[in-house]
Parts: sequence; C-alpha cells; structure tokens
Amino acid sequence: MGISKDNFFKNFILGVTGECMQINTRQRNRDAILKLVSAAQNQISIVSRRLDATIFSKQEFIDNASEFIRRTKTSNIRILVHDTEPIVKNNHRILNLSQRVSSKIEIRTICNDYAYFNQSYLIADSIGYIHNLKSDLYDAEVNFNDTDKSKELMETFKSIWELSQQEAEVRRLCI
Repeated sequence: MGISKDNFFKNFILGVTGECMQINTRQRNRDAILKLVSAAQNQISIVSRRLDATIFSKQEFIDNASEFIRRTKTSNIRILVHDTEPIVKNNHRILNLSQRVSSKIEIRTICNDYAYFNQSYLIADSIGYIHNLKSDLYDAEVNFNDTDKSKELMETFKSIWELSQQEAEVRRLCI
C-alpha cells in the first residue's frame, strides 16, 4: 500500500528530513499523516478532538495503519479523543481495525482534566510529527525529524493518556 505517488511528502524521510513546514489544507494534512504512518516503525500516538473521518476513516489511512501494526511485534497505535460516541455511531473504520488487532490499537477518551485541550497531533516514533494548534483547523506544523518537539508532544500525550480511560462502548467493540 504505502503512500500515493502524488503525496506532497513522498520524498520526506522520517528521522532524516528536518525541515519544519507549515501547511493549511486537508489534503496536505492527509499527505503528512499518511507519510508519517507509512514510515513509522514502533509507535503512532494520536490526540484529536474528533478523529477527522475525512482522514482517519479513509481506506488509505486504514491500509497504512494496518501495514504499520504488522511491521513489528511491538508496534502499536494509541489514540486519544474527546468523545468516542461519533466514532462508534458513524462506524469509523479505525474501530473495525482495532477490533481485529485490539492488542495493537487502543482508543481512550480524554479525561475531564483536559476537556479544554484543543490541539491535535500525530507523533511517529517520537521523531516526526504533525501538530495542529487548533484541532478543528488544518493549519499545522509538520516535521519528520525533530526529536525535541516530538518528545515534548509525547510528554503531553503521556500525561493525558495516564489520566484517560477506554470507554465501555469502544471496549465492547474490541472484545
């Protein structure tokens, strides 16, 4: 599967390309996310208000995520969202994938302590990231080789993750 030949980030290499780019369209966000997922080896961490279905529920993302989780025994995807109800209600494709590989994908609801947290980001292997300061906009910063910023984002992710929990309706689907 991999990424399409028209992906803007096709020549970017995780852990090598250190150029920080500002992007502002859904297509560029999608391209960056697909490239980061296809290049990752160990861990994908995602925090999002609503896990944009126009990106994360498309077959291309699911194919890349599926390839990623089969890459190594330890590869995993952790996802934090504010509300799982729309994901369940709209039969988001990530749920189907998480049902098949529940040991590799976990979705948690962001705890009340972070109810006003409105950023979204995806971190690949604590090396590369796409970071939207406002979750519902496509204005983002992307870097495929910035361990300092990636680790900073991961620290926030870990803090939220530790206080968050998996919803019963998502857990039921994954059994």
